[in-house]
Amino acid sequence: MKKYIAAVKKANIWILLIAAFLLAVLLELCVFQFSYFSQNFGAYTRTELELSGMEGYNGEALSLLPENPTVSFDGLSERVRSVTVHTSGPVRVLSGNIGICDEANAYRTMGAGSFQVNPGGQESSFTVRLNSRGDLTRLRINFTDPLDEPVFLLSVVLNERIPLRIHGLRLLLMAGLLFAVFSVLRFRLYEAEYCPEKKSHAVLNLAVLVFCVLVSGWILYGGSASHEYLRPYPSLEEVRSPKMVVDAYMQQLDAFEKGQTALDLDVNPALEELDNPYDKGERDKKEVAYHWDRAYYNGQYYSYFGPAPLFMVYYPVYWLTGKLPTELLAGTLLTVFSIAAVFGAVHGLYRIFRPRANLVLFLLGEAAVVFGSFLYLMQASVSFYYLPLISGTGWLAAFTAFSCSACLSEKKGRRMLLFALAGISVVMLVLSRPGMVLLAAAFAAPLFLRILFDRTTTPTEKLGCALPFLVPVLLGGIGVMYYNQIRFDSVFEFGTAFQLTESDIRYNEITLSLHHFLSMVYHYFVESFVYTEFFPFLRFTAEKCVDFGNYLYQEYSAGLFQMPLNLGLFLAGLTLGRKEKKDSVKRWICGLLLAAILGLGYLDFLMGGIHIRYVCDLSLAVSLLAFFLILGHIHFEGTRSSRILYVITLGFLLITVGRGWLTIFSNETNAVRLANPDFYLSAARMFRL
Repeated sequence: MKKYIAAVKKANIWILLIAAFLLAVLLELCVFQFSYFSQNFGAYTRTELELSGMEGYNGEALSLLPENPTVSFDGLSERVRSVTVHTSGPVRVLSGNIGICDEANAYRTMGAGSFQVNPGGQESSFTVRLNSRGDLTRLRINFTDPLDEPVFLLSVVLNERIPLRIHGLRLLLMAGLLFAVFSVLRFRLYEAEYCPEKKSHAVLNLAVLVFCVLVSGWILYGGSASHEYLRPYPSLEEVRSPKMVVDAYMQQLDAFEKGQTALDLDVNPALEELDNPYDKGERDKKEVAYHWDRAYYNGQYYSYFGPAPLFMVYYPVYWLTGKLPTELLAGTLLTVFSIAAVFGAVHGLYRIFRPRANLVLFLLGEAAVVFGSFLYLMQASVSFYYLPLISGTGWLAAFTAFSCSACLSEKKGRRMLLFALAGISVVMLVLSRPGMVLLAAAFAAPLFLRILFDRTTTPTEKLGCALPFLVPVLLGGIGVMYYNQIRFDSVFEFGTAFQLTESDIRYNEITLSLHHFLSMVYHYFVESFVYTEFFPFLRFTAEKCVDFGNYLYQEYSAGLFQMPLNLGLFLAGLTLGRKEKKDSVKRWICGLLLAAILGLGYLDFLMGGIHIRYVCDLSLAVSLLAFFLILGHIHFEGTRSSRILYVITLGFLLITVGRGWLTIFSNETNAVRLANPDFYLSAARMFRL
């Protein structure tokens, strides 16, 4: 009987899979390819515009120069529904617009459409749908992005026949989403509770993990057009390049290989002659050359970025290959580690909180935590600035996973090993982002103190828990303090106070100010994305606020509540209000973690400023806490209101995944767009009807 039921279920799965694929094909043809079939209606004549008589024609193509990136075609008399332009030129994404005059608007050239194109790549052609009112009399093509070199128009065709272009990735994603929806409905998974002991639930959980890792691999593939992920050991000229884009970890590895902690950078003696070398205004006014965003102390340059990525990625790759990883490869390896650690943290917290978790909410929420904590944004930014953040996110998650497992383990040897790994995680967290240790401490305090004050645990057992954790923490702490001392003559100075950036960081101090605290809450939690009509539909705001009483560093940012998953924090009151003794650990973890999140946010705000990187310090802790608050309070139950709330929550989780995916293409550096324009435009075509 069991074999028969299993066979029926397997047949059902194949039927659902086929149905999902067929419906996805139908949607692809009837929705996204609608323009291909609709072009058969109406009398429109294909007309290729003559370029040879235009100024700037070189015998093969019409060139648009940087000083005049516009061309107009006059004297036309055609009914037009589209214009197709074939280009060549630089390898980069260029934006522009199409203007027209027609019988309804004969004297003013009005905007009628926009486009993006990569003249030097595969996406070198674009089609803009028009709808002339009567005959078209004038067509204007204008590039709105500044041009560094000429763009060549190979042909301009009115009413070109649009080819059928099936987007494979879009089709695959639609089929996968439809299959997931069909499966949830067919097997009534929305009614099931998550049970990690069930093999089927473990398989589903593994599928979500694989999906998240595949997204990271997709970013690795699309983040480089050449797909070269290793680079030769740098020359001294490359190490000393004054450009801001030089990888600080490459410079630090070079320094260690030369047996020194200071970076091997040329030092301008004029820096010492300045009244305040940390004042950017004075450096600029007196035109003193320096290396941007490095710590300058006692006449030498140092890197103040946490060295954990150096030990985790750079040295292993260097020892294995003799080459160094690109920032893209380094970020990807760290991201894969972080994804695995996040899943470990989720399952560790599940064992601590023991919520009556809905299966669908749990699986979708796992993905939402990864996307909502800005992990993919950090990876896709392809910058050494984000490497310590990814590393810190991973080690915070690893510490959470090891700590939960250690506190629940009943085997002595395994428990000691897990506590030792938790201690190592703390050290690596300090070597990544020291401030994030506050989050780790807030989470671990209730768990560790429960063991300490547990009357059923003998002193020997308590010592067996404490020593494996404290030994690596103390040894690592001594090593970190020694490293700080030999560089900056202080065991507590990591070098941030001596960085040559926008302002003198030494004057930043911790003050008690309700105005500053509320500003932090707004910028770190509430501040909105800037939403746009076209791909990638959102971007980070660069809103400037000058109401702080002094200078505050402000750049690209957005609040954590822009990821709807994080709105689950508002359920904290329901957990904190519980009086049952069995919920005491949950209450303490929730309360202390909320306090630590706000405390670290306020510290980052005062000592750093407003930037998405500082928001990322908090993102994982906020997403994990919000996720488990949702699991504990949102269920698919018999009442109509609970079911409506359940569906709304699922929608919020899906939006979180979608927005997290879009930040791959819209972030501080826009690295994917710059490094691989064809990949960017191919992703943009997924949303084009």
